[in-house]
Amino acid sequence: MKNILAVFLVVICLGSLSAQSFIGKINPYLNECPAEDDTIKILGVMVSFQEDRDGSTFGNGKFGTMYSQNYGSTILDPLPHDRTYFESHLEFVKNYFTKVSRGKEFLEYYVLPDTFSVSQTMRNYSPEPNSNDFTRVGSFAQEVWTMADELYPGFDFSAYNVFIIFHAGVGRDVSLPGSLGNERDLPSLYLGCNTLKQIFGETFEGFPVSNGNFKITNSMIIPETESREVSSFGGTVLFQLSTNGLLVASVASHLGLPDLFNTETGLSAIGRFGLMDGQAIFAYSGTFPPEPSAWEKIYLGWEEPVTIQPGQFNINLVTKQAAATGDTVILKVPINSSEYYLVENRIRDANSDGAVVTYFVNGETRTKTFTKDTTGFESFAVDSLSGVVTDVDEFDWAIPNTKSVDDNIYDPLQGGGIVIWHIDENIIREKIADNKINVDKDRRGVDVEEADGIQDIGEQFFTVFGDEIIGEGFMEDFWYSNNTSKFFENKFSKDTRPNTNTNSDANSLITFSGFSGKSNRMSFKISYGDSLVKPIFAADLNLTKSENNFLNVSQISVDNYSFNLISNSNLYVINSAGIVDTSINNFSDFKTASLFANNTKYVYGAAGTFLKLFKDDSNSKVLDSINIGENITSAPVVIQTLTEQFRILVGTLNGKVKIFTQDLDSLTTEQITNNAIVKIASDGIYYSLITSDSWHDNSGNQFNFETASGNLNKDNSANNEEAYDLILTRDKNGNHISIVLYAHQNIFIIKDGELINSFSINADGLRTFSLTDLKKDGENYILIPNNSLEVKNLSGASADNFPFSDPEDNFFNISPLSADFFGDDKPEILTFSDIGNIFGVDASGKTIDIFPISSGAKLACVPVLFNDRGKISLAVLDTSGSFSAWNIGPTEGTYYWFELNGNSGNTSFINAASSSNFVNEFFPENRVYNYPNPVYESSTNIRYYVSEDSKINIKIFDLAGGLVDELNDNALGGYDNETEWNVSDVQSGVYLARVEATGASGKSENKIIKIAIIK
Repeated sequence: MKNILAVFLVVICLGSLSAQSFIGKINPYLNECPAEDDTIKILGVMVSFQEDRDGSTFGNGKFGTMYSQNYGSTILDPLPHDRTYFESHLEFVKNYFTKVSRGKEFLEYYVLPDTFSVSQTMRNYSPEPNSNDFTRVGSFAQEVWTMADELYPGFDFSAYNVFIIFHAGVGRDVSLPGSLGNERDLPSLYLGCNTLKQIFGETFEGFPVSNGNFKITNSMIIPETESREVSSFGGTVLFQLSTNGLLVASVASHLGLPDLFNTETGLSAIGRFGLMDGQAIFAYSGTFPPEPSAWEKIYLGWEEPVTIQPGQFNINLVTKQAAATGDTVILKVPINSSEYYLVENRIRDANSDGAVVTYFVNGETRTKTFTKDTTGFESFAVDSLSGVVTDVDEFDWAIPNTKSVDDNIYDPLQGGGIVIWHIDENIIREKIADNKINVDKDRRGVDVEEADGIQDIGEQFFTVFGDEIIGEGFMEDFWYSNNTSKFFENKFSKDTRPNTNTNSDANSLITFSGFSGKSNRMSFKISYGDSLVKPIFAADLNLTKSENNFLNVSQISVDNYSFNLISNSNLYVINSAGIVDTSINNFSDFKTASLFANNTKYVYGAAGTFLKLFKDDSNSKVLDSINIGENITSAPVVIQTLTEQFRILVGTLNGKVKIFTQDLDSLTTEQITNNAIVKIASDGIYYSLITSDSWHDNSGNQFNFETASGNLNKDNSANNEEAYDLILTRDKNGNHISIVLYAHQNIFIIKDGELINSFSINADGLRTFSLTDLKKDGENYILIPNNSLEVKNLSGASADNFPFSDPEDNFFNISPLSADFFGDDKPEILTFSDIGNIFGVDASGKTIDIFPISSGAKLACVPVLFNDRGKISLAVLDTSGSFSAWNIGPTEGTYYWFELNGNSGNTSFINAASSSNFVNEFFPENRVYNYPNPVYESSTNIRYYVSEDSKINIKIFDLAGGLVDELNDNALGGYDNETEWNVSDVQSGVYLARVEATGASGKSENKIIKIAIIK
C-alpha cells in the first residue's frame, strides 16, 4: 500500500454534510519482497519529534498534543497513546488476518516499551506537498532504527520481519474542511524493499543493527491517530478516525497486495467490496474494513476458486462463514486466456447475530452488539463506540448497505448478495509493477460488475448543499433476485447493463441468470455460447510461453480430429479435448503437413536434412525419417495425384524439389534452380515455387523478382529472405496463377510465367496473406492482414466495403481464414487482431453478429478451421499457451482457406472461383465511380469494371469544358480496377471525368462521372 490516497468520507459536522479528501499524490512502489514466513512478526517503536509550533502539522511533535481539550475515554482511540494503546491496535490486526485467511496467516507483535525522539521536527521528515520524493521519509526511518538499535543494545531485531514506526501526530492522509495543519504531517506509508531501494539506491540491503548480520528491510509509517479537530460554525469538533484499517492494509502491502484504488487520483475503484481501497480502509470510521475480495484472497494464497469449463451450470455459492466441506465459496468463470470472473457470496450478517464489536477502553475489554446500522454506528460515523476496537465477529458488516446516494436508506435486514469481479490478468501484469492496476476506470484489472448498471464506484457526487460524496458501492451493486435498481434484469449477459463483454469489447459468450434472493446459500445459472458461436474447450498446454515459439496448429482428421503443433521444433499432437496426446522432440523446423488415409493419421515434418513421419493408426504409433542428404528449406507439401496417390514434396537448399510416397519411399528429384527453395504450392499436378528472389514452376517457366521490382518498393533490410509467401490458384479459364508476396509489401501476379500485374501494399513487415472466393464473381480475392483487413482483387483494387478495421484501432497481424459458416453459399472471413480479438466479417465488409470473440492474448500462430461433430469450428493458440476452440456455425460449411498454407497439406492452393455472380457486361455504368467523393485529401481513386483486358483513358474537365487532366491505364478483365488521380494542384469545384475503356477485342465504351473537390 503506497498511501491511502482515496478516502472520501461523509461526516456529520454541526448538522451539515461534509466530505474529506486526500491532499497530494503519495505513490511509493509496490513491494517486490513479500513475506515468505507463515508468521508475521511485528516489532513496533513509538517515536516523537522535536517540539515545534508549526501550524502546518497537528500537535507539537509529541504524543497526545493534537487536541485542544480533554475528550476523555468516550471517543475512538482515546489518550493515552502508549504501548498498551498501540498493542491494542495490533491485536485487531492479528484477529483480522486470522479470520479472513482461515487461520493461514499468523501474526505476533511486540512494541518496545519506551518512547524516544528523533533529532528534528516533523516537517523536516515530511515530503513536499504533491511530491513523490520520499527521501525524507526514508531518512526518518533510517534514523529511527539506528536510534532503536542504540537504545536497546543486544535486542534481537532478527526475531521480527515487519517493522512499524508509530509516530506522534496524525497522518497526512485525509484533508477535511476546517481542519488545521496537515500539509507537513507525515504520510502513512509502507516502505518495502523496492521503495527503499528507490530512495537509497539499488545496492540498499536494509538498515543494519549491531546484533548479528541482520538488516531491517521494511518500515511502516503509522500515526498515533487519524482523528483530528475540525473548525466549524459552532466551534471545534473532533472528527474521529481509527488507524485499524490503515494498519491492516499496511500489513497486506507487506504480504504483496497491490493497491486497488486509483493510485493517480486517489479515487475509489473497488469501494467497500474488498480491502485495498481507501473507502474500505476507512469504513466505519477506520475501525474495521470488510474482508478482502475474492481476488485478494486468491492472490495471497488463502483461497482456491472452483473453476468451470464451457458448458451449462446450476451454481450454488455459499458465504465463507456458512460454508461446509465441499461447498463452493469462490467460483472462477473463464472468459478467455487472460480474463475471468470471480464470483462470491458476501452477506453482512451471515451469523444472524448483528455486529458484535469488541473494544478496549479504560483498561478493560468490552463488547457491544448492533442488530442493524443506526445513528452512531454506520459506515461513516461510529460515535457510539469508544476506545480501541480489537475485533468484530464479521468484518463483512462493512460491505455496502445503503440504497443510493439520493435516498440514504438502510436495509434493516441483511445486506449483501453475489459479487461478480471482472479480472483482467493482462492489465494486472502490465501495471502491477507501477501499482496502477485500477488507474483506468474504463479498463480496471480488478473490477466490480455493479449490478445496478451504473458504474459509479469512485465517481464524485455533490449534495444539494454542495458537499462532495465519492461512490463506494451500494446495496444494488450486489446480484440478487429482488434488486430494485432500474437496469437490473436478474441476468448478466452481452445485452444487459452491465454486460459480459471482455475489456476489448469482445463477446464473452457467457450469460448469468436467475439469481436467487440473498442468503448464505445463493443460486444462479451460467451458460456459455450464443445462437451461433459456442465454446468447445479451453486448455493450457503448459508449453514455453513466448510469442515466437509457436509455429502452427494444423488439422489432420475431420472424422476424429486432432491438431499438430510445432513449438521449438517439437511436435505436440493435441486431442479433441485440447490435451497433448503425443509429443516428439526435434520433429520439424516448419509447419507440418498431414493427411488421413486408410484410418491412419500421417504427419510430416522436416528438420535439417531429415524428412520425418509420425504415423498413428489408433493401434500403434510409429516414428520414421529419411535423410535426404541436403538441408530442407521449405515446409513439406502433401498432394494427391490423378491416380488418387499421395505424394510428399520438399524443397532444398540447393534448389531441388524432392518427391516421396506417403511412407517416405523416394520417387524423384527435380533440379529447378540453384537457390534455396522458400516455398512450394501445388494443385497435385502442377506446382510453382519461390526462392529468395525468383519464381519457378515445373513447366520450366521462371520469373525474377529483382528485375521486376524497379518500380515497386523494396525492403533492403530483408537480406536474402525477400520472397515470403506464395499462393497458387486458377482463373475462370483454368489457367494457373501464382500470387507472390515479395519484400514485405509487393504483390506479383504471374500467369504462365508472365507477369500480368503487380502492386504494392502499404504494410509494415507483411509476411503472409490468404485467398478466398469472396464475391463469387469468377475471381479470388487476396486477404491481407495489415493495420486493417485489406481485401484486394488481382488488379490491386480494394473489394467493395473494404478495408475492414477494428473499432478499437487494434491492427491485424495473423493470416485471415475464410469459410462459409452458415451453409448459404456465401463466404465469410475470420480476421485476428493483435490483442486476440477474433472478427467474423461478411462479404459486404460488416461484422457478423456475435463477433468479435476473444482468445485473451495475441495469437501465437495462424488458427485452424475444422469440423466438430458436423459444425464448422475454430481453434486458436495464443501467446499465453492457451488453446481454445469454438463452434462458429450451425453446419459443416464450405472451407476456402482454413489454416496456414491453406490446408493441412500445405498446398497453398485454392481452386478457381465460382462465376455465379460474374458480370458479362463489358463496361457496366454502375461500376464506374470514384472514392472518396467529395475529395478532401490529395487524391481520389477512379474505379471501373471491364469484362476483358482493356486500355483506359480518363479525361477530366471543369464545368466550362476545359481539360484539367488526362490519365491512361491498363485494366485486367473480369476485375474492378482503379486509377488514382492526384488533385494536390487542383482547385475546389465540381469536375467531369470521361472514363473510356477499349477492350482487347476492340470494344470501346465510355462513362461520365462527377467528382467534387473540397479544400
